[in-house]
Amino acid sequence: MKKIAFIILSSLMMSSCTDMDLIPESNLSPENFFKSEEDATAAVYGTYSVFTDNDIYNQFWEVLQSQGTDDCEWSGGRTTTNLDKNALDKFEYDGNTNLVYSVWIKHYVAVNRSNFAIENISNMGNDQIKDDARKRLIGEAKFLRALAYFNLVRVYGGVPLVLKQTTSLDGLEVPRNTVDECYEQIISDLQEAKSVLPTIDQLPEGYLGRATKGSASAMLAKVYLTREDYQNVVKETSEVMQMGYKLWDNYADNFDVEKENGQESIFEIQFKRNTPGVSGSNYNGYYRPPFVNINGWVGYGDDPVTRNHYECYEEGDLRRDINVRLYTKEEYPNMSSNYEFPCYVNKFQDPSPLAVRSQGGENNYPILRYSDVYLMRAEALNAINTSDAEAYECLNVIRRRAFGLNMNEASAIDIKPGLSKEDFLDVILLERRKEFAFEGQRRFDLVRTHKLKEAMMAQNPTIGAVVEEKHYLLPIPVTELDANKLLEQTPGW
Repeated sequence: MKKIAFIILSSLMMSSCTDMDLIPESNLSPENFFKSEEDATAAVYGTYSVFTDNDIYNQFWEVLQSQGTDDCEWSGGRTTTNLDKNALDKFEYDGNTNLVYSVWIKHYVAVNRSNFAIENISNMGNDQIKDDARKRLIGEAKFLRALAYFNLVRVYGGVPLVLKQTTSLDGLEVPRNTVDECYEQIISDLQEAKSVLPTIDQLPEGYLGRATKGSASAMLAKVYLTREDYQNVVKETSEVMQMGYKLWDNYADNFDVEKENGQESIFEIQFKRNTPGVSGSNYNGYYRPPFVNINGWVGYGDDPVTRNHYECYEEGDLRRDINVRLYTKEEYPNMSSNYEFPCYVNKFQDPSPLAVRSQGGENNYPILRYSDVYLMRAEALNAINTSDAEAYECLNVIRRRAFGLNMNEASAIDIKPGLSKEDFLDVILLERRKEFAFEGQRRFDLVRTHKLKEAMMAQNPTIGAVVEEKHYLLPIPVTELDANKLLEQTPGW
């Protein structure tokens, strides 16, 4: 089976849970529920399922990661009535913006479900679950908790660390932890997950698509890169490179619905088209332009692509036409004449007649691909030693693939050694922009290198002039501040 079972089974867990931040998991009684490995697995599936929510990886993550950057902008005749999307696009959001709140609350739902699974699986007897299954399932839950907190700390800064399941309405007021404390916990969870999760050649039956040892190690590398701990980036990427992952020869294969969870995939969010009770990908309709009719319906045209992004690709870079498409009036005479630059995201499109506009696409959403390991390694090696030849080779392997060349042979498009540390970083960031376009990475890359304002000034000086230091983080939602008097707002907000 191409799609893994937890998508289908997760609805069993979802039916007993409430989607409220830090609220107890409704009437799901641990004493009545945690009786077997199947029950424990269902609890972990319930955590996976949160990440398929519209407020995380099924739409709003791209609003945050692309519209608030130089890759997308509502302009040139392309408009939206969604106030949140406009606010993120123009850096006009504040603590009352709904998206600021919804991203926060859904990540804490994931945290709470992780805690619920960790504690109750830990308490199961040996007659109910085998020890190796117990350790693996707890490792999955800790990986997912780390992912939730990694997102939260990168978006909001230091946030409350809640590491116990919420079983009552008492004690819900908790202060913010420091950024360092958050990262210490994230690293601890990922290291524990890494120690117990299977490698890709040891996957139990039906496990494909769930967190693995490679997922934890690659995520650790990304955490260390964010923290500028380059020696540990090199260590973790070295380990991942020994785990059996391979780059596809063809970049487009990463987004073929028939090749999902394939040789380059390290971790991706699972979606299934046209299946009741199971999340399908919204991007099928979210990205399709409003003038393109396939199978009887048009799309929404969200994340309208900037000329700045379209023109960042070099001549011959095959990724451009996979990532984006520039439409013409000749092709689509029904297109609005107001569109000055009708370029739209071309990824994550599902042409199947079974796919519908909302909740209907088969396309998974990649979180970690093997190409990311190459580029993280290149960035770290160069930060340690600007004359490191392997840094250039890791970069050039990805570039050669982008141009349809043999990845293992030197070519005319290779970046030549001799760049300064700063110039090499700029090259890496541009390569990452093209390689991971609309995969939830652009804003994080600009924030961690403190280049968000610079990028926005180059894209649109009017918007760039608005960007202040405070915009490198979202504010804490006002609703949370009102409910939790121990929380303090981020400076500047």
